[in-house]
Amino acid sequence: MLSKIKTNKIINILLISAFISAVFYTPSTQATEYTIDDLNNIETWQINQDINEKRSEIQELSRQIDVYKKNITAKQRELTSLSNQVSTLNESIGKINLEVSKVELEMETLDLRVENTELKIQAKEREIEDQKEFVAEIIRTLHRKQQDTNVVEILLLNDNFSDFLSELDHLENMQNSLVQEVEDLNEIKIALHNDKDNLETEKNELDVLENVLEGKKGTLDSQKSTKYNLMAITEGQEANFQALLQQAKEEQDQIDNDIVYLEKIARGKLNRELQLIGIESNGLMWPVSSRTITAYFHDPDYPYRWIFEHPAIDIAVSQGTPLRAAESGYVAKVKDGGQTGYSYIMIVHANGLSTVYGHVNQISVSTDQFVSKGQTIGYSGGMPGTRGSGPLSSGPHLHFEVRVNGIPVNALNYLP
Repeated sequence: MLSKIKTNKIINILLISAFISAVFYTPSTQATEYTIDDLNNIETWQINQDINEKRSEIQELSRQIDVYKKNITAKQRELTSLSNQVSTLNESIGKINLEVSKVELEMETLDLRVENTELKIQAKEREIEDQKEFVAEIIRTLHRKQQDTNVVEILLLNDNFSDFLSELDHLENMQNSLVQEVEDLNEIKIALHNDKDNLETEKNELDVLENVLEGKKGTLDSQKSTKYNLMAITEGQEANFQALLQQAKEEQDQIDNDIVYLEKIARGKLNRELQLIGIESNGLMWPVSSRTITAYFHDPDYPYRWIFEHPAIDIAVSQGTPLRAAESGYVAKVKDGGQTGYSYIMIVHANGLSTVYGHVNQISVSTDQFVSKGQTIGYSGGMPGTRGSGPLSSGPHLHFEVRVNGIPVNALNYLP
């Protein structure tokens, strides 16, 4: 019993010396690692500086965007003339340009934050490996000394039993401390990896936001087209502009009245048909493959919002894209506006829903026809001056409405 205890005392002293040397007298082979950490610290500091600078730029862009918003709001109250309409479009174009720049800066900032976290993870991984090596060396030394040390050496080196017990406790505490340190570092590593995962999630969210901004870029192009088209069809004349406004208001009022009236008639036919064929709805589908939204429901950037609220979402699609029924139902209305007018299709579905597809260039269904979900009902338009686009179209897209009991609702709340 005594020999074993004295042996452990010797081992304890040797191990503590080895540990102190490892901590305070770092071998030259580790110098490179600490140099890397120093460089990482400098790089981290520079990244944080860049992040702060970009945040300042984002704040300034936000301030400029707010100025544009206030100008647009003020001008929208006075949109009774062609010059005011063009001026508002110019303000909106400037605002959207800034929004694009802002999101690009946000993406760059998040990329820097991801890079910063990766550097921290790398540093902690090196730190963890160093501590693991310390523990491994202690175990190896312990095993070696247990084999090499004999009883005579133990008796000669050990002064008293009390000293040995004290050294033994100290060694045990030291070993427990090292093990705990490794566990703590592992927890830090896990936390840093979680931070990185969170940043990747934020990056994915910004990718979604970037897609929205791609839609804004589409809106930007649309508003430019709206401006040029408006000047072309009015020939810059105020009288022509006022006549165009009157036509648009009357057309929109007629559409709203037709939809409310015809939905009631078509819903009875639909209910009878659904009972016969036993179709059950599992929700709406997107009528086109594109997910790029250039104008939202009641969008404040909609260029003609002062004439009427935008009761739909505008989905950017190429001219002539197949349009598919978002759900099975009855075609309650087909309006062919011809070469200069507005063309649309209205379909009534179960559960009080109906959908409207606007700026249709080619119509493939007829009134009172029952259509199945996903069936092609026509082809998209919207290019100014083309058949079915109407006088106020801003460019190729699908105007897509969802209505509940005849009242427009946000289509995005009903689409997957």
